[in-house]
Amino acid sequence: MRYVIRLLIVMSLLSFLGCGQKDPAPGLDRDVHLQSLYYSASHGYHAYSNIGYRAERLEDGQARVTVLVGNDRDRVYLTEGALMDSLEALVREYRMDRFKGHYEPKMEILDGDSWSMELVFTDGKSTSCGGYMAYPPKGAAGIGKAEGILSRWLYQEPAEEIALISFRYEYHDAEGSEIYTFEQKGEVRTAFVQPYGQAKGQHYEGFDDFLPKRLANEIRWNHMASYTGESLTDEDTSRPRWILKAEYANGQKIETMDYLDRTPEEDWRQGVPSVSEMDLRHSTEHGFSEAIQLLEKRD
Repeated sequence: MRYVIRLLIVMSLLSFLGCGQKDPAPGLDRDVHLQSLYYSASHGYHAYSNIGYRAERLEDGQARVTVLVGNDRDRVYLTEGALMDSLEALVREYRMDRFKGHYEPKMEILDGDSWSMELVFTDGKSTSCGGYMAYPPKGAAGIGKAEGILSRWLYQEPAEEIALISFRYEYHDAEGSEIYTFEQKGEVRTAFVQPYGQAKGQHYEGFDDFLPKRLANEIRWNHMASYTGESLTDEDTSRPRWILKAEYANGQKIETMDYLDRTPEEDWRQGVPSVSEMDLRHSTEHGFSEAIQLLEKRD
């Protein structure tokens, strides 16, 4: 009985002194808010490698998001200030303001994912951190949620859209070929489609904005503006290959290709493609198919 009484007294004292309680501090003062967040990630040889996002709180209550993809032109969007409130909630929940330094795994890993983050607060303080295949304790979930919030702008139309005036995609292997072309001259938009394995194609005319916008998105989603494949001047027509050419109204051009049977030595010399040929091929086919269906319904 005396042992039980002593145990109860000790437990009461520990409770009074606050021993064993969780730290209730949220990390940030309630009067301090997130001013800006920069996050970038490089996913090895993934198609969506080298992506950066910057979210900023503006004085008029809005928020600005800047998306940086490879060598592509920065894309800027304005949105509601609630975006920064959502990101700030994650910063508080996962105590990202306490993330510091560089995180790395104990074992060496090649061709992995790396990330970096910088937080700036309204009191002028800031913190920066990063890592390679490693995250702060419980930090991976918070960073993943922040990237999920920001990544939806990756597929948005840019604030200043540049019109696509020509597009040509070719696929050739030993079994056959397929060709998709689009061209705009003045107000006239024409397309040519030769499905895989067919000797002849078909011409179409009278498209609205859907097709050029869809094709421009395919280029953007597949990061073709930043892909440096084999030179078109060195094209070997005897090898299976795909080719992409595109031109924008501002004079920007994309001319690239890649072989489907590249050797490991060529991969090492040229760099593994940052685009999946199957993704580009299928998305191009679907884009033309949807546009033609809309054209036929309208006619």
